[in-house]
Amino acid sequence: MIKFRATHLLLTTFTTLIITGLVTIGYAKDDGSPSGNTGSPGDDQTCARVDCHTGSASERAGLIATDVPASGYLVGETYLVTVTIDEPGGQRFGFQSSPQNLDGDEMGEMSLIDATETKFTGGGKYITHTLSGTDGTDSKTWTFNWTPEEATGDVTFYVAVNAADDDGEATGDKIFTSSVRVSEDPNNTPLSIQDINDITFDINGITTDALSLTIASPLNNEMIIDIIDIQGRIVAANKYAFTNGNFLVPTSNLMTGTY
Repeated sequence: MIKFRATHLLLTTFTTLIITGLVTIGYAKDDGSPSGNTGSPGDDQTCARVDCHTGSASERAGLIATDVPASGYLVGETYLVTVTIDEPGGQRFGFQSSPQNLDGDEMGEMSLIDATETKFTGGGKYITHTLSGTDGTDSKTWTFNWTPEEATGDVTFYVAVNAADDDGEATGDKIFTSSVRVSEDPNNTPLSIQDINDITFDINGITTDALSLTIASPLNNEMIIDIIDIQGRIVAANKYAFTNGNFLVPTSNLMTGTY
């Protein structure tokens, strides 16, 4: 099953929260952090606790960034979220992220960029590292996409990242938290039902590398095209420029399966 969405089809806001995973080999959860450790008001915890990593989380500015413009986010657009940690002496790194409101409800849709380094957990509510995604020396960066589905005002990204010394013990690992706020574009306007019904497309062909589409009646010069797995999760969401109604959607980063 393949789902396609025109730009600005849906509207949302969200508060995204990102935190570390437990990453020391032999001690921590090196293939992803357990769900519910984002440090958000809804989750109300991080990995900095007695039964996980010792110590407490420390505030550090600049751990998270987005490419949402100064004018604010638009519904249906897909934005890049980047988490970066620079910590001399760090040998393993981890994170967990979830777009939530203050009650801990998931907001918006996340999608993977690199399935070798990141994955979903908690039924898709959280994104975290894989084992391959913990490797690093002194620094580490992860990226993923976020697509707002509703217009609900400002968005705060809460983030926490774990820098571990890879000694197989809970001590010596450092967890940092940070946050950044983005606003909603005042021009957020959803498509009408008639606009949605007017969108038609044909699948020209699909290979292991790309999906070829023709949109007969695109409403904009750009289109947001989502690919959704059989569990209903968006695994790819990207913006494509309109070229005579033809779109080529890369699929080489997808695992074998039904979409």
